[in-house]
Amino acid sequence: MTHTAIPPGATIRARVHDSALKRVTKFWASRPIEIFIETLQNSRRAGATRVHVTVETLTKPPGHTPEPSEPRLAVSITDDGAGIEDPAVLLSFGENGWNDELVAREDAAGMGILSLAHRGCRIASRVRTPDGHAGHGWSVELEPEHFTGRSEAPVRPDDGAPYPSGTTVEFQAAESADMIRAALANAARHYPVPVTFEGETVERKAFLDGAVHAETWNGLAFGVYRDRRQSYMEPDLNFFGLTVPVRLPTVETVHGAVWSVRADVVDCPGLELLLPARREPVENAFLEELRQAARMAIYRAMAADPEPRPAFADWNRARDAGIELPPPPQVLRPWRPSIADIDDWREPPRTAPAGPDALVVDFDPEPPEAQALWRAAERAGLAERFFEADRRLEGYEWHDRLDRVTGIDTQVTANDGKTRPLGDFLLPGQKDTARTPLPPRPAAIRMTLSVRSAGGPGRTLHLPADLAFAGEAWSWVGDVLPLVTADSNVEPHQLAELLRRGFFAPSDDADADSWSTQAQRFDEDALHVATRLLCSEDSALEVSIAETVRREILHLVPNGRKVEISITRPDVRVVLGDPAQATT
Repeated sequence: MTHTAIPPGATIRARVHDSALKRVTKFWASRPIEIFIETLQNSRRAGATRVHVTVETLTKPPGHTPEPSEPRLAVSITDDGAGIEDPAVLLSFGENGWNDELVAREDAAGMGILSLAHRGCRIASRVRTPDGHAGHGWSVELEPEHFTGRSEAPVRPDDGAPYPSGTTVEFQAAESADMIRAALANAARHYPVPVTFEGETVERKAFLDGAVHAETWNGLAFGVYRDRRQSYMEPDLNFFGLTVPVRLPTVETVHGAVWSVRADVVDCPGLELLLPARREPVENAFLEELRQAARMAIYRAMAADPEPRPAFADWNRARDAGIELPPPPQVLRPWRPSIADIDDWREPPRTAPAGPDALVVDFDPEPPEAQALWRAAERAGLAERFFEADRRLEGYEWHDRLDRVTGIDTQVTANDGKTRPLGDFLLPGQKDTARTPLPPRPAAIRMTLSVRSAGGPGRTLHLPADLAFAGEAWSWVGDVLPLVTADSNVEPHQLAELLRRGFFAPSDDADADSWSTQAQRFDEDALHVATRLLCSEDSALEVSIAETVRREILHLVPNGRKVEISITRPDVRVVLGDPAQATT
């Protein structure tokens, strides 16, 4: 291989290789929506006051069976704009016939016609003469080989070109008329020029409809919305009918509204969209300024709201920009214990005043620990003082003064008088709870909460408890060890419900039973464990048998009939009352 030395002072210059021209039909999507978007943009730039779209069914030879991809319709788009003076610009990659002012204002690239390069098209146009008369019309048939430079396209005089001026673009489509109509409706929805389809006006809608606040900035119009539903990456900027997601900010308030903003281009040379399709913005300094200005528009809209409830970060930003927002009221969402079934969504409690004695639960206990803490707090009369932590409020003086619960330590005093940490109480190796003897119920349980006070030393808060759960969180009921003090008044069904809330997390494996079946089996096992612990082994067995009969057999018993079942393994005896019947 021969290496050539680079001469001193060598330079390079940008150029377009011939191979790029040969692949030009692949540069642009050719769906009807892209064709309409680009054609409508060209009509608007040409000063059109109206655009008409028609479709015509293509005639086929008798007996012809069309292929699915074979064109069925001829689509025609006609405007009354200034027309195209030089047909050569249609095939000049990157060149256009727009004036310098428009090119500078909109970064018009002259490549929109490439949306038709793959399909081919017919274009007819006429311009007005300088003295205001209609000029000569012309037309040209363009096939893919013309766009790639493989052959020349003849331009012919055409008296049928739009009169007194304008342009017609025709292309063939395999799509149905309904699909063409739908694509045009999407392209024209926020387009500033009236459009008709087969003589009917296409519905248009102002991009900023529904805004509660509007203002302008650098050639853009902002519209601010309160609680407007929007999907991820939904377009939030309108470029004369072409809608683009530029990720304008949203502001979530504290237990209040969600504010969002959209932008409509009026005359904004600073905005740059990625060419050729303009489907996303150029990330530059102007775009960051745009997003910051949009956020300020939201803050000004919030300032007019009677109760904006800003997060501290937004309140601080607005204040630095000279926008006064009232701080949110001194309310928090009451804390409630988490449950193991993450799919069991429950309506959160309403916010409530957080007084000076409020305790913000600033840690995340596992569901079993949370359930036990809640029961202890209720018994001690402290539950209504517990509130959820909310990071959005950090920085507000009233919020930062509140005490915070940062952790919990549970100690269990056994019948022998020894006190040990909850973690020391583990089940033996057996997993069959029905055959694992539960230890004696403890004499006492005490929960110690670590409390951090604002600007002061930490302290502890002691809660007497009658229940705690040993063992690992996220276990099945057979691996759970409930510890209930000897003096507790908890009933078996109450304990079973606590077990469910703290431990039931259904499996979503493909071979797992349904949610209802898993829940039913868990509830039966939980009630068995609770009854054994709080009553006796025999009581638990009676409850389990009764629950099984209720689930599996009760539906077989006729209404009003008495059934007696006696079991002496391996025999089962069933006696039906009136008429008597015995089956072994």
